Amino acid sequence: AVVSTQSGHYGRGDMSGNTLQKAIEYVTKATEEDKAGNFQEALRLYQHGVDYFLHAIKYEAQGEKSKESIRAKCITYLERAEQLKKHLENGAPKKAKASADGGSNKSKKEKSTDCDSALIPLL
Repeated sequence: AVVSTQSGHYGRGDMSGNTLQKAIEYVTKATEEDKAGNFQEALRLYQHGVDYFLHAIKYEAQGEKSKESIRAKCITYLERAEQLKKHLENGAPKKAKASADGGSNKSKKEKSTDCDSALIPLL
């Protein structure tokens, strides 16, 4: 089942069942929105996806290898969410517009150096 993106929030009660699958659905949709230039929506979806991944690590993941794999994905998505957040805070459009220069107004893919600090504002 695809998670609805129309609602601006979700409750912790939604985290029953296959949390990992919901996390994957969120980040899949986030990457689609990100590629389409819908940065505000992508940021929201990345945040929800990471929240579900963290829940899966805490309550559902079996074994240290599984948890480490999920943690690695969380770091990747948190870094991208932090980039989008900074991009939007700097006055970037919430949705990228086509430009004469081929869309160079999209955020640069730079590495975040402090991923742990990204956890606080995102969750």
